[in-house]
Amino acid sequence: MDNERLIRILTKKLRGKYNLPHWPLRLDVENAVNEALQQTDELDNLLIQLRNRAVRFSCRKQDGTLREAFGTLKPCLLEEYRAGSKSRSRSTNDCVHYFDLERNAWRCFCPENFITIHELP
Repeated sequence: MDNERLIRILTKKLRGKYNLPHWPLRLDVENAVNEALQQTDELDNLLIQLRNRAVRFSCRKQDGTLREAFGTLKPCLLEEYRAGSKSRSRSTNDCVHYFDLERNAWRCFCPENFITIHELP
C-alpha cells in the first residue's frame, strides 16, 4: 500500500471517530506515518548491520534510562563470544534480540525504543 492511500484511510477513520477538522488531522496523520516509516527504515538498517558485524547503538530501556549497547547477530562472532556465556536467547515476540558483546549475554529491546546507530571509530 502506498503512503498516500494509507494516510487517506487513517485520516478518514480518525475524522469519523473524533470529529476533527480534515486538514489539520491529515497533516498530523501524514507526519506520524512518515515518522513511523523513517523509524522502521532505521530499525531495518540496524538488523542488517547486526547480522553482518558488531554494532554500537542506543535504545531506551523499559525503565526510561538510555542503554548504549555493543552487539551482534553475526554467526561467527556469536560462536566466539557465546562459548563463555551462560545466557540463552529467549523467544519474546515483538522484541529485537541481539548478543551484547560487552556483557557476554543475550539482550532485547522493544523496536519503538530504538534510538540510533553509532559509527565505530
